[in-house]
Parts: sequence; C-alpha cells; structure tokens
Amino acid sequence: MLAVAIPATAQQPQNQLPDPENREKYINEVRRYKHDFLAKDLDLSREQQREFFPVYDAMEDELMKINDETRELERKTTTNAEASDTELEAAAQAIFSQKQREGEVELQYFDKFRKILNNRQLLRLKNTERKFTQQLVRHHRRLRTEKNAADSARKRQQ
Repeated sequence: MLAVAIPATAQQPQNQLPDPENREKYINEVRRYKHDFLAKDLDLSREQQREFFPVYDAMEDELMKINDETRELERKTTTNAEASDTELEAAAQAIFSQKQREGEVELQYFDKFRKILNNRQLLRLKNTERKFTQQLVRHHRRLRTEKNAADSARKRQQ
C-alpha cells in the first residue's frame, strides 16, 4: 500500500506540496494503510474497527486542521515584509502553542477512545502511531534513495 501512496509525493520537488486533488488522494491512501496497521497492531475486532476509525479519523482531521492553520499563518507572516511586531509575535505564539492545542484535542478524544478500546489497546495506541510514522518515514527515505540512484544512473548513461 505504501508503494502506491508515497510515489505521488516523491515526484514533487522539495518544498512543493502536491495539488489539492493529489494531496487528498495521498492522505486517503495513507489513512487506509494506517487503519490496517492500527487494526493489526492493536488487535482490533471488527466491531472495534467500525466504532474506532470514524472517531480516530475525526481526531486526525482536527489535528491536521490545526497543523495546516499554523503552517499557513507562519507562511503568511514570514513572507510579509510589512508584518508588524504584533503580527510576528502572534504567529510565533501560535507556532509555539501548536503542540498544546494538539494535546487538548487528543485528550478530548481519549475519553471517546476509552469507550471503544480496552485499556491495553488504549495504552498501546500512541506507541503504535509512532511505529506507523517510523515505518512511513523509512519507506519514503528508501523510495527517495532509489529515485536518486536511478537519476544518477540515468545521468551517467547520457
């Protein structure tokens, strides 16, 4: 699944986001893979999966919105040479408080997850998310290395 999801962004130049349609496709593919990974690693029953993933996806959407808003504010403020000290401070405050806002969202969802997951699954959730992210990063790095090797070989042949 990762082999399908990652190449869409691997083709993008550095610091350039995919267009909204490709970004949405990529997010959905990664989300499906993440669902499979979480279900397997947490040993979720079918019933738990039906209840858990809509709630989990809602949390992920809220976290993504916080991240997107923060990055957009940072981008706008950084590129605005006319930004006032007040605007710069407000942007910096938003960036520094992003993790706190994310933590508040996660705590709200913790109570919802407690109704679906058993205590062992609940305890393992954050570690499983970290494992997923590490696997995704390793896969992306491997694809980038392979692409760079192919580009180098192509240049040598020319």
